[in-house]
This record gives sequence, C-alpha cells and structure tokens, in this order.
Amino acid sequence: MSQLNQFAKGQSTINRVAKTAVAYTRVSTKEQADNNHSLKTQIKHINLYAEKNNLHIDKEFGGTYESAKTDERIEFNKMLAYVKRHKVDTILVYSIDRFSRSGPNAVYISDQLRKLNISIMSVTQPIKDALSASGELQQNIYLVFSQYENQQRREKCMAGTKDKLLQGDWVTQPPLGYESIKRNGKKEIVINERGLLLQKAFRKKIRLDVSFKDLATWLNQRGIKVTNKRLSELARNVFYCGFMAHSALEGEVVKGNHEALLSKREFLLLNGALDSKRKNRTRVNEKFREDVVLRGHLKCAECDTFMTGYLVKRKNLWYYKCNTIGCKHNKSAKVLHQKWEEQLEGLKIDKKFIAPIVKEFNNLLESKKVDQTIEVKPLKQKQTELNKKIEAIEERFVLGEIDGSLYQKYKTKYQGQLDELNRELAKTDISLSNHKDLSKNTVKTLANLLKIWEKSNIENKKGMLNAVYPEGILVNREKTNYRTSNLNPAISCILVIASNFTKKEKRNTSDNYSYSALVARSRIELPTSGL
Repeated sequence: MSQLNQFAKGQSTINRVAKTAVAYTRVSTKEQADNNHSLKTQIKHINLYAEKNNLHIDKEFGGTYESAKTDERIEFNKMLAYVKRHKVDTILVYSIDRFSRSGPNAVYISDQLRKLNISIMSVTQPIKDALSASGELQQNIYLVFSQYENQQRREKCMAGTKDKLLQGDWVTQPPLGYESIKRNGKKEIVINERGLLLQKAFRKKIRLDVSFKDLATWLNQRGIKVTNKRLSELARNVFYCGFMAHSALEGEVVKGNHEALLSKREFLLLNGALDSKRKNRTRVNEKFREDVVLRGHLKCAECDTFMTGYLVKRKNLWYYKCNTIGCKHNKSAKVLHQKWEEQLEGLKIDKKFIAPIVKEFNNLLESKKVDQTIEVKPLKQKQTELNKKIEAIEERFVLGEIDGSLYQKYKTKYQGQLDELNRELAKTDISLSNHKDLSKNTVKTLANLLKIWEKSNIENKKGMLNAVYPEGILVNREKTNYRTSNLNPAISCILVIASNFTKKEKRNTSDNYSYSALVARSRIELPTSGL
C-alpha cells in the first residue's frame, strides 16, 4: 500500500505541524508608530509564541504604520509575495485585526493562503488548527468582526467630523489653491499664490468661455501642473465659493469659515448653472452690453476692482461705477469710451513700417529663444536630478529600505524644490511654434486697431480687450485716464520697435537697437485671440 501513496491526492492531515513562519506587525497611523510601544509589544509576543511552539521565524515584515481597512499595503503585499514563493507554513500576527480589517476580502485572502497550506495564526487568539473547517470558521468570524469594529470606529469618527464641518471648519487637506496655517494658535485655511492663479483661470473661463484644456496649458506655463480633467473636477468643488461638501455631511452643503476664491454667482456661472439665464440676458440686453462694453475689463485704479455699468434713466446715460464701499468712483461711459478710442489710436503704428517691424520682432524672439536655451539648460539638468531623487526615494520606500516618515519628509522636500523649479522654467518659456504668423497678424492689426475695434461685434471687442490688456484696464479717478502698465508685453515690445523706426527715419541714421531688456526677465505671450 505504501508504494501507492505517491499517487494519492490532497494533503495529509496526519502530524500536520507548522515549522517555518514569518512575522507581521503593524499600527494604523504614524502617530501610533512614533508615540507608543505597540510594535515592540507585538513582535515580543510573536517571538515568545514562536519559541514556545518550536517555530522558526524566517523573516519579519511590517514594523510600521499601514491602515488595515484596505489590503493595498506595501509591507502586507511584500509579506504575501514572500510566503507564496518560499516554504512558509504560518503567518504570525499579534491579533487577527493586525492582519486585516477588510472583512470579505480578508476572508478571500486567507482562503487563498489556506489552499497553499499557509495558515494565519494570532498569538493572542490561538486556534488549534487554522486549516481545519472549524478553525477556518473561527478565523473568518475574527476577520469579519474586525471589519465590523472598524466600521463602528469609522461611524464615531464621521460623527465627530460632521460636527466640525457643521461648525464651518474643514477637517482634511484643503484643495489646490489653499493651505493650512496657524494664527494665534488657531488653525486657518487661507488662499495661497496658486489660489490666486486658479482664481484668474476660473474667471477667464467665466468671461471668455476658455476651454479647460487651454486653461490647463495656461496654468502649467505658470508652474501649476494640472490636467484639463483635473481642472474640470476642481471647478465643481463648492469649497472655492466658500462652502463645503463632504461624505460626512450626508448630501448637505454647508458654509465654511475659509475665504472664498469665487463668489457664489461666479461659481454657478463657471459650472453652467446660470447658462440659460445668461444666454437670455445676452439676447434681450445686447444694447446694454454694447453701451458698457468695457465692463468686466475696466478696473478702478484706487481699489483694483472691476467696475460695473448702470443706467441713469432720467438722463438716459450710462455710467461705470466702482462698488467698493466708500470709493464713490463713477465715470460717464461716453467719456471713458472716447478715452478708450484715443488709447487705441495711440497704439497705432505706421503701415509703411509693418515689414521691418515684423522682421525685427521675429529676430528678437529668435534671439530670446537662444538666450532661453542657454538659461534653461542648467534648470533642466536640475529638474532631471530632482526627478531622479524622487524616483529613488520612492523605490527605496517600496523596497522597505526606509520608513514612511523619512519617505514623506524627503518626498515633500524634493517635490517642493521641483515645483519651484517648474515655476522658474515657466517664466522663461516662449512658445514659438507659429510666432511668425502671429507676430505678422499682430503688427498688421496694430496699424488698424481703432478701425477694427469700431467694426467688431461685442464678442470680438471683448477678445481684443483681453488680448491687448490681459490683466484689465486701470482708470484713474482724478484724471479720468488709463494706466498702460498692463499692456500685453509682446505688443509693448512691438510699439518700442515701431517708435525706434520712426526716430531712425527722422534722424536718417542706421542706429542698432537692443530690445532684450524688454523681455529679459519676463515671458512674451503673443495675443492669440481678439487681434
């Protein structure tokens, strides 16, 4: 009979004794890992159990913080991979909830291990034979109960979270554009520099209906790496209009204590909630928009806030008004429109210089491109080095060579340096894919700017305003004139070139001019719409 045993199926249950094991320990949070001795206690009891039961611990895993509510854990998965490749009988844990709190998924994992004759043994919840039917049932009860305890703890945590949210306090990491600071010992969430750029991007979307793809490109050029899909998701976050949405609120939206990036109306416009009303108003009140065409671009120089338009019915005259309390800055729309036309006329260049101006401007851009290549080279090298450091620190973390705290420390450090470097690179970036056509069209337009303005419809005028003065037009309250500091840098550069050609014609000399100072520390952006 013994000769036929080699053809038997299944595993023998006679004298089934575990010989080789691995140890797995964990805590749930970094604070637990740093502030108590739970990990030491776990490994101490595991070693005592192994010694008492003549088990050889082949390797130790864990020893750090990993949440057990999911089985996507680095140390946990390293341990599972190891026991499947090596001759290991048992996984030793301090208690079943140290192994997993994922309920049914944990039961599935233990079942897969059981098929490989690998048992999970809790040193504080011993089961005589974890591979037997009764042992399997008992262990599964432990695993499911661990999930139940986790869910109970989560419900209590969510109740506390809900109370905080109802008081207006955000409890987790704030979204892009905000950061948490401590002021007078109290936590506050404030808008940072990225938030101000994001605010500009959202308002571009509202006023000019720019696509999220173009906005993402605009933000990437300024150091905020975000995809158009991500930007679209951010635009739907009510946090940006001063409110909060959270799963703990169970479908409610509550007012937050943080500063809003957009008004409620702007947020609704951004998300199309007021689209139909806005379209109807456009059709019905087209005359209103034409009479205050500078609305949305005209800014009070004292307050730096956009001015609105209103009609004085008894005079049938339109005015622009600053809504800042106490400013009382309002001007006749007729006067400001006349001043605006004078402003456009002042930007006019002589048609006979179009060709040489285009040539000179393109030469300048090519020269700037060469300078940029020289300037960017060391920055690109540094960028490559930082990316390699980030990859290296991630690899060391995955391989278990460093713990989570060191990983987070250096990842945050390198990522911060990389973000700063990307912002520097964005400042030096010049897109020259079709610059010759753009510069030619821009110069031609500047030769006929006022005429083009007069013949344009309302949408084209809005586009022209944004192209010429992308940051808005500042109007002085006392002198009723416009400040020109916000002029598009590319147009400003073209005007300087045109001025030098005019001076050269008068002097009849062949002076050479250098325009590099105009763009030495700033990025030229050729107008792509409205001109």
